[in-house]
Amino acid sequence: MLEDPQLDPSELATALRIAYDVEPLGYRFIPGYDFDAASYEVVTRGGGPVFLKVHLSRPAMAPLEVARALADSGIDVVAPRPTLASGLSHAIGGGRHLVLYPYVEGRNAMVAAMTGDQWRAFGTALRAVHDSPLRERFADRLPVEDFTLPSSDLVRRALAMAKRPGIRSAAAARLAAFLEDHDSQIAAMLQRADELRRVLRGRRLRHCLCHADAHGANVLVAEDGRVLLVDWDGAMLAPRERDLLFVIGSRIANTVEPHEEAWFFEGYGSVDVDREALVYYRYERIFQDLAVDATSVFDARTEGASAEAQVTLIEGNFGPGGMVEVVERV
Repeated sequence: MLEDPQLDPSELATALRIAYDVEPLGYRFIPGYDFDAASYEVVTRGGGPVFLKVHLSRPAMAPLEVARALADSGIDVVAPRPTLASGLSHAIGGGRHLVLYPYVEGRNAMVAAMTGDQWRAFGTALRAVHDSPLRERFADRLPVEDFTLPSSDLVRRALAMAKRPGIRSAAAARLAAFLEDHDSQIAAMLQRADELRRVLRGRRLRHCLCHADAHGANVLVAEDGRVLLVDWDGAMLAPRERDLLFVIGSRIANTVEPHEEAWFFEGYGSVDVDREALVYYRYERIFQDLAVDATSVFDARTEGASAEAQVTLIEGNFGPGGMVEVVERV
């Protein structure tokens, strides 16, 4: 969530005591783009701060277990803390669930420029994820890439929402006009992505365990210099290009420069990259971001400055230097 939902602190305190034996002293809301969860830094009595994520519905357990298993195997990820009952989440009223993490002092890689050694560490960690035997353990519990391009339907729905009559916010009106101006371009992109989908469905690509959202905002550069992967909610089994999307020529969250890409692969190691798979995932990411942000703006899930910021992100993807401009460039 981008704005604090003003949850009852006494309810959270009771749950934290029961589930984790944690005594909270205060909460600091941390904005994020997970619209189904609110995140907080929690100051505790007798210990350091912890990171609390309050899900508005029950979170999928497999991604939480993946992060926990990766951390237990020595890979640098931020994993959920077990409850006193050995679970990884705790239910509270209204269908909501708490998930508690260690709080790691640091900044994400969008803000903190990584050194060469940190890029190599990122590459080493992601290769360890891709080579992990956990693929077999979670084979029947994680989503599996089938190249059906589900984001295309979401984009078409967002385009239909742009044409709905009625009173709009300033951000929604601005976005509707932008989408109308780019209607033919988006249609051509959908057609091209569908062509790639058909090609890839007939190709045998090895699936591995993927983070599936490994952009700079989900790479934490700790104050002690460590590089940790965070937010495993989208973990899935897919070709490695699903993650390499965020490194090779990426403009997602932040621009990855050629020398940074080279540092990453010094840690990751040599690998053959399927060009069509990489381009397909770029289109999918563009569609996903467009659909999520447009739906949020048109449904008034965000308002004011937050909604305007989402429109700006969409415009940026289509503007000079944005993802659309380089989508076919590998």
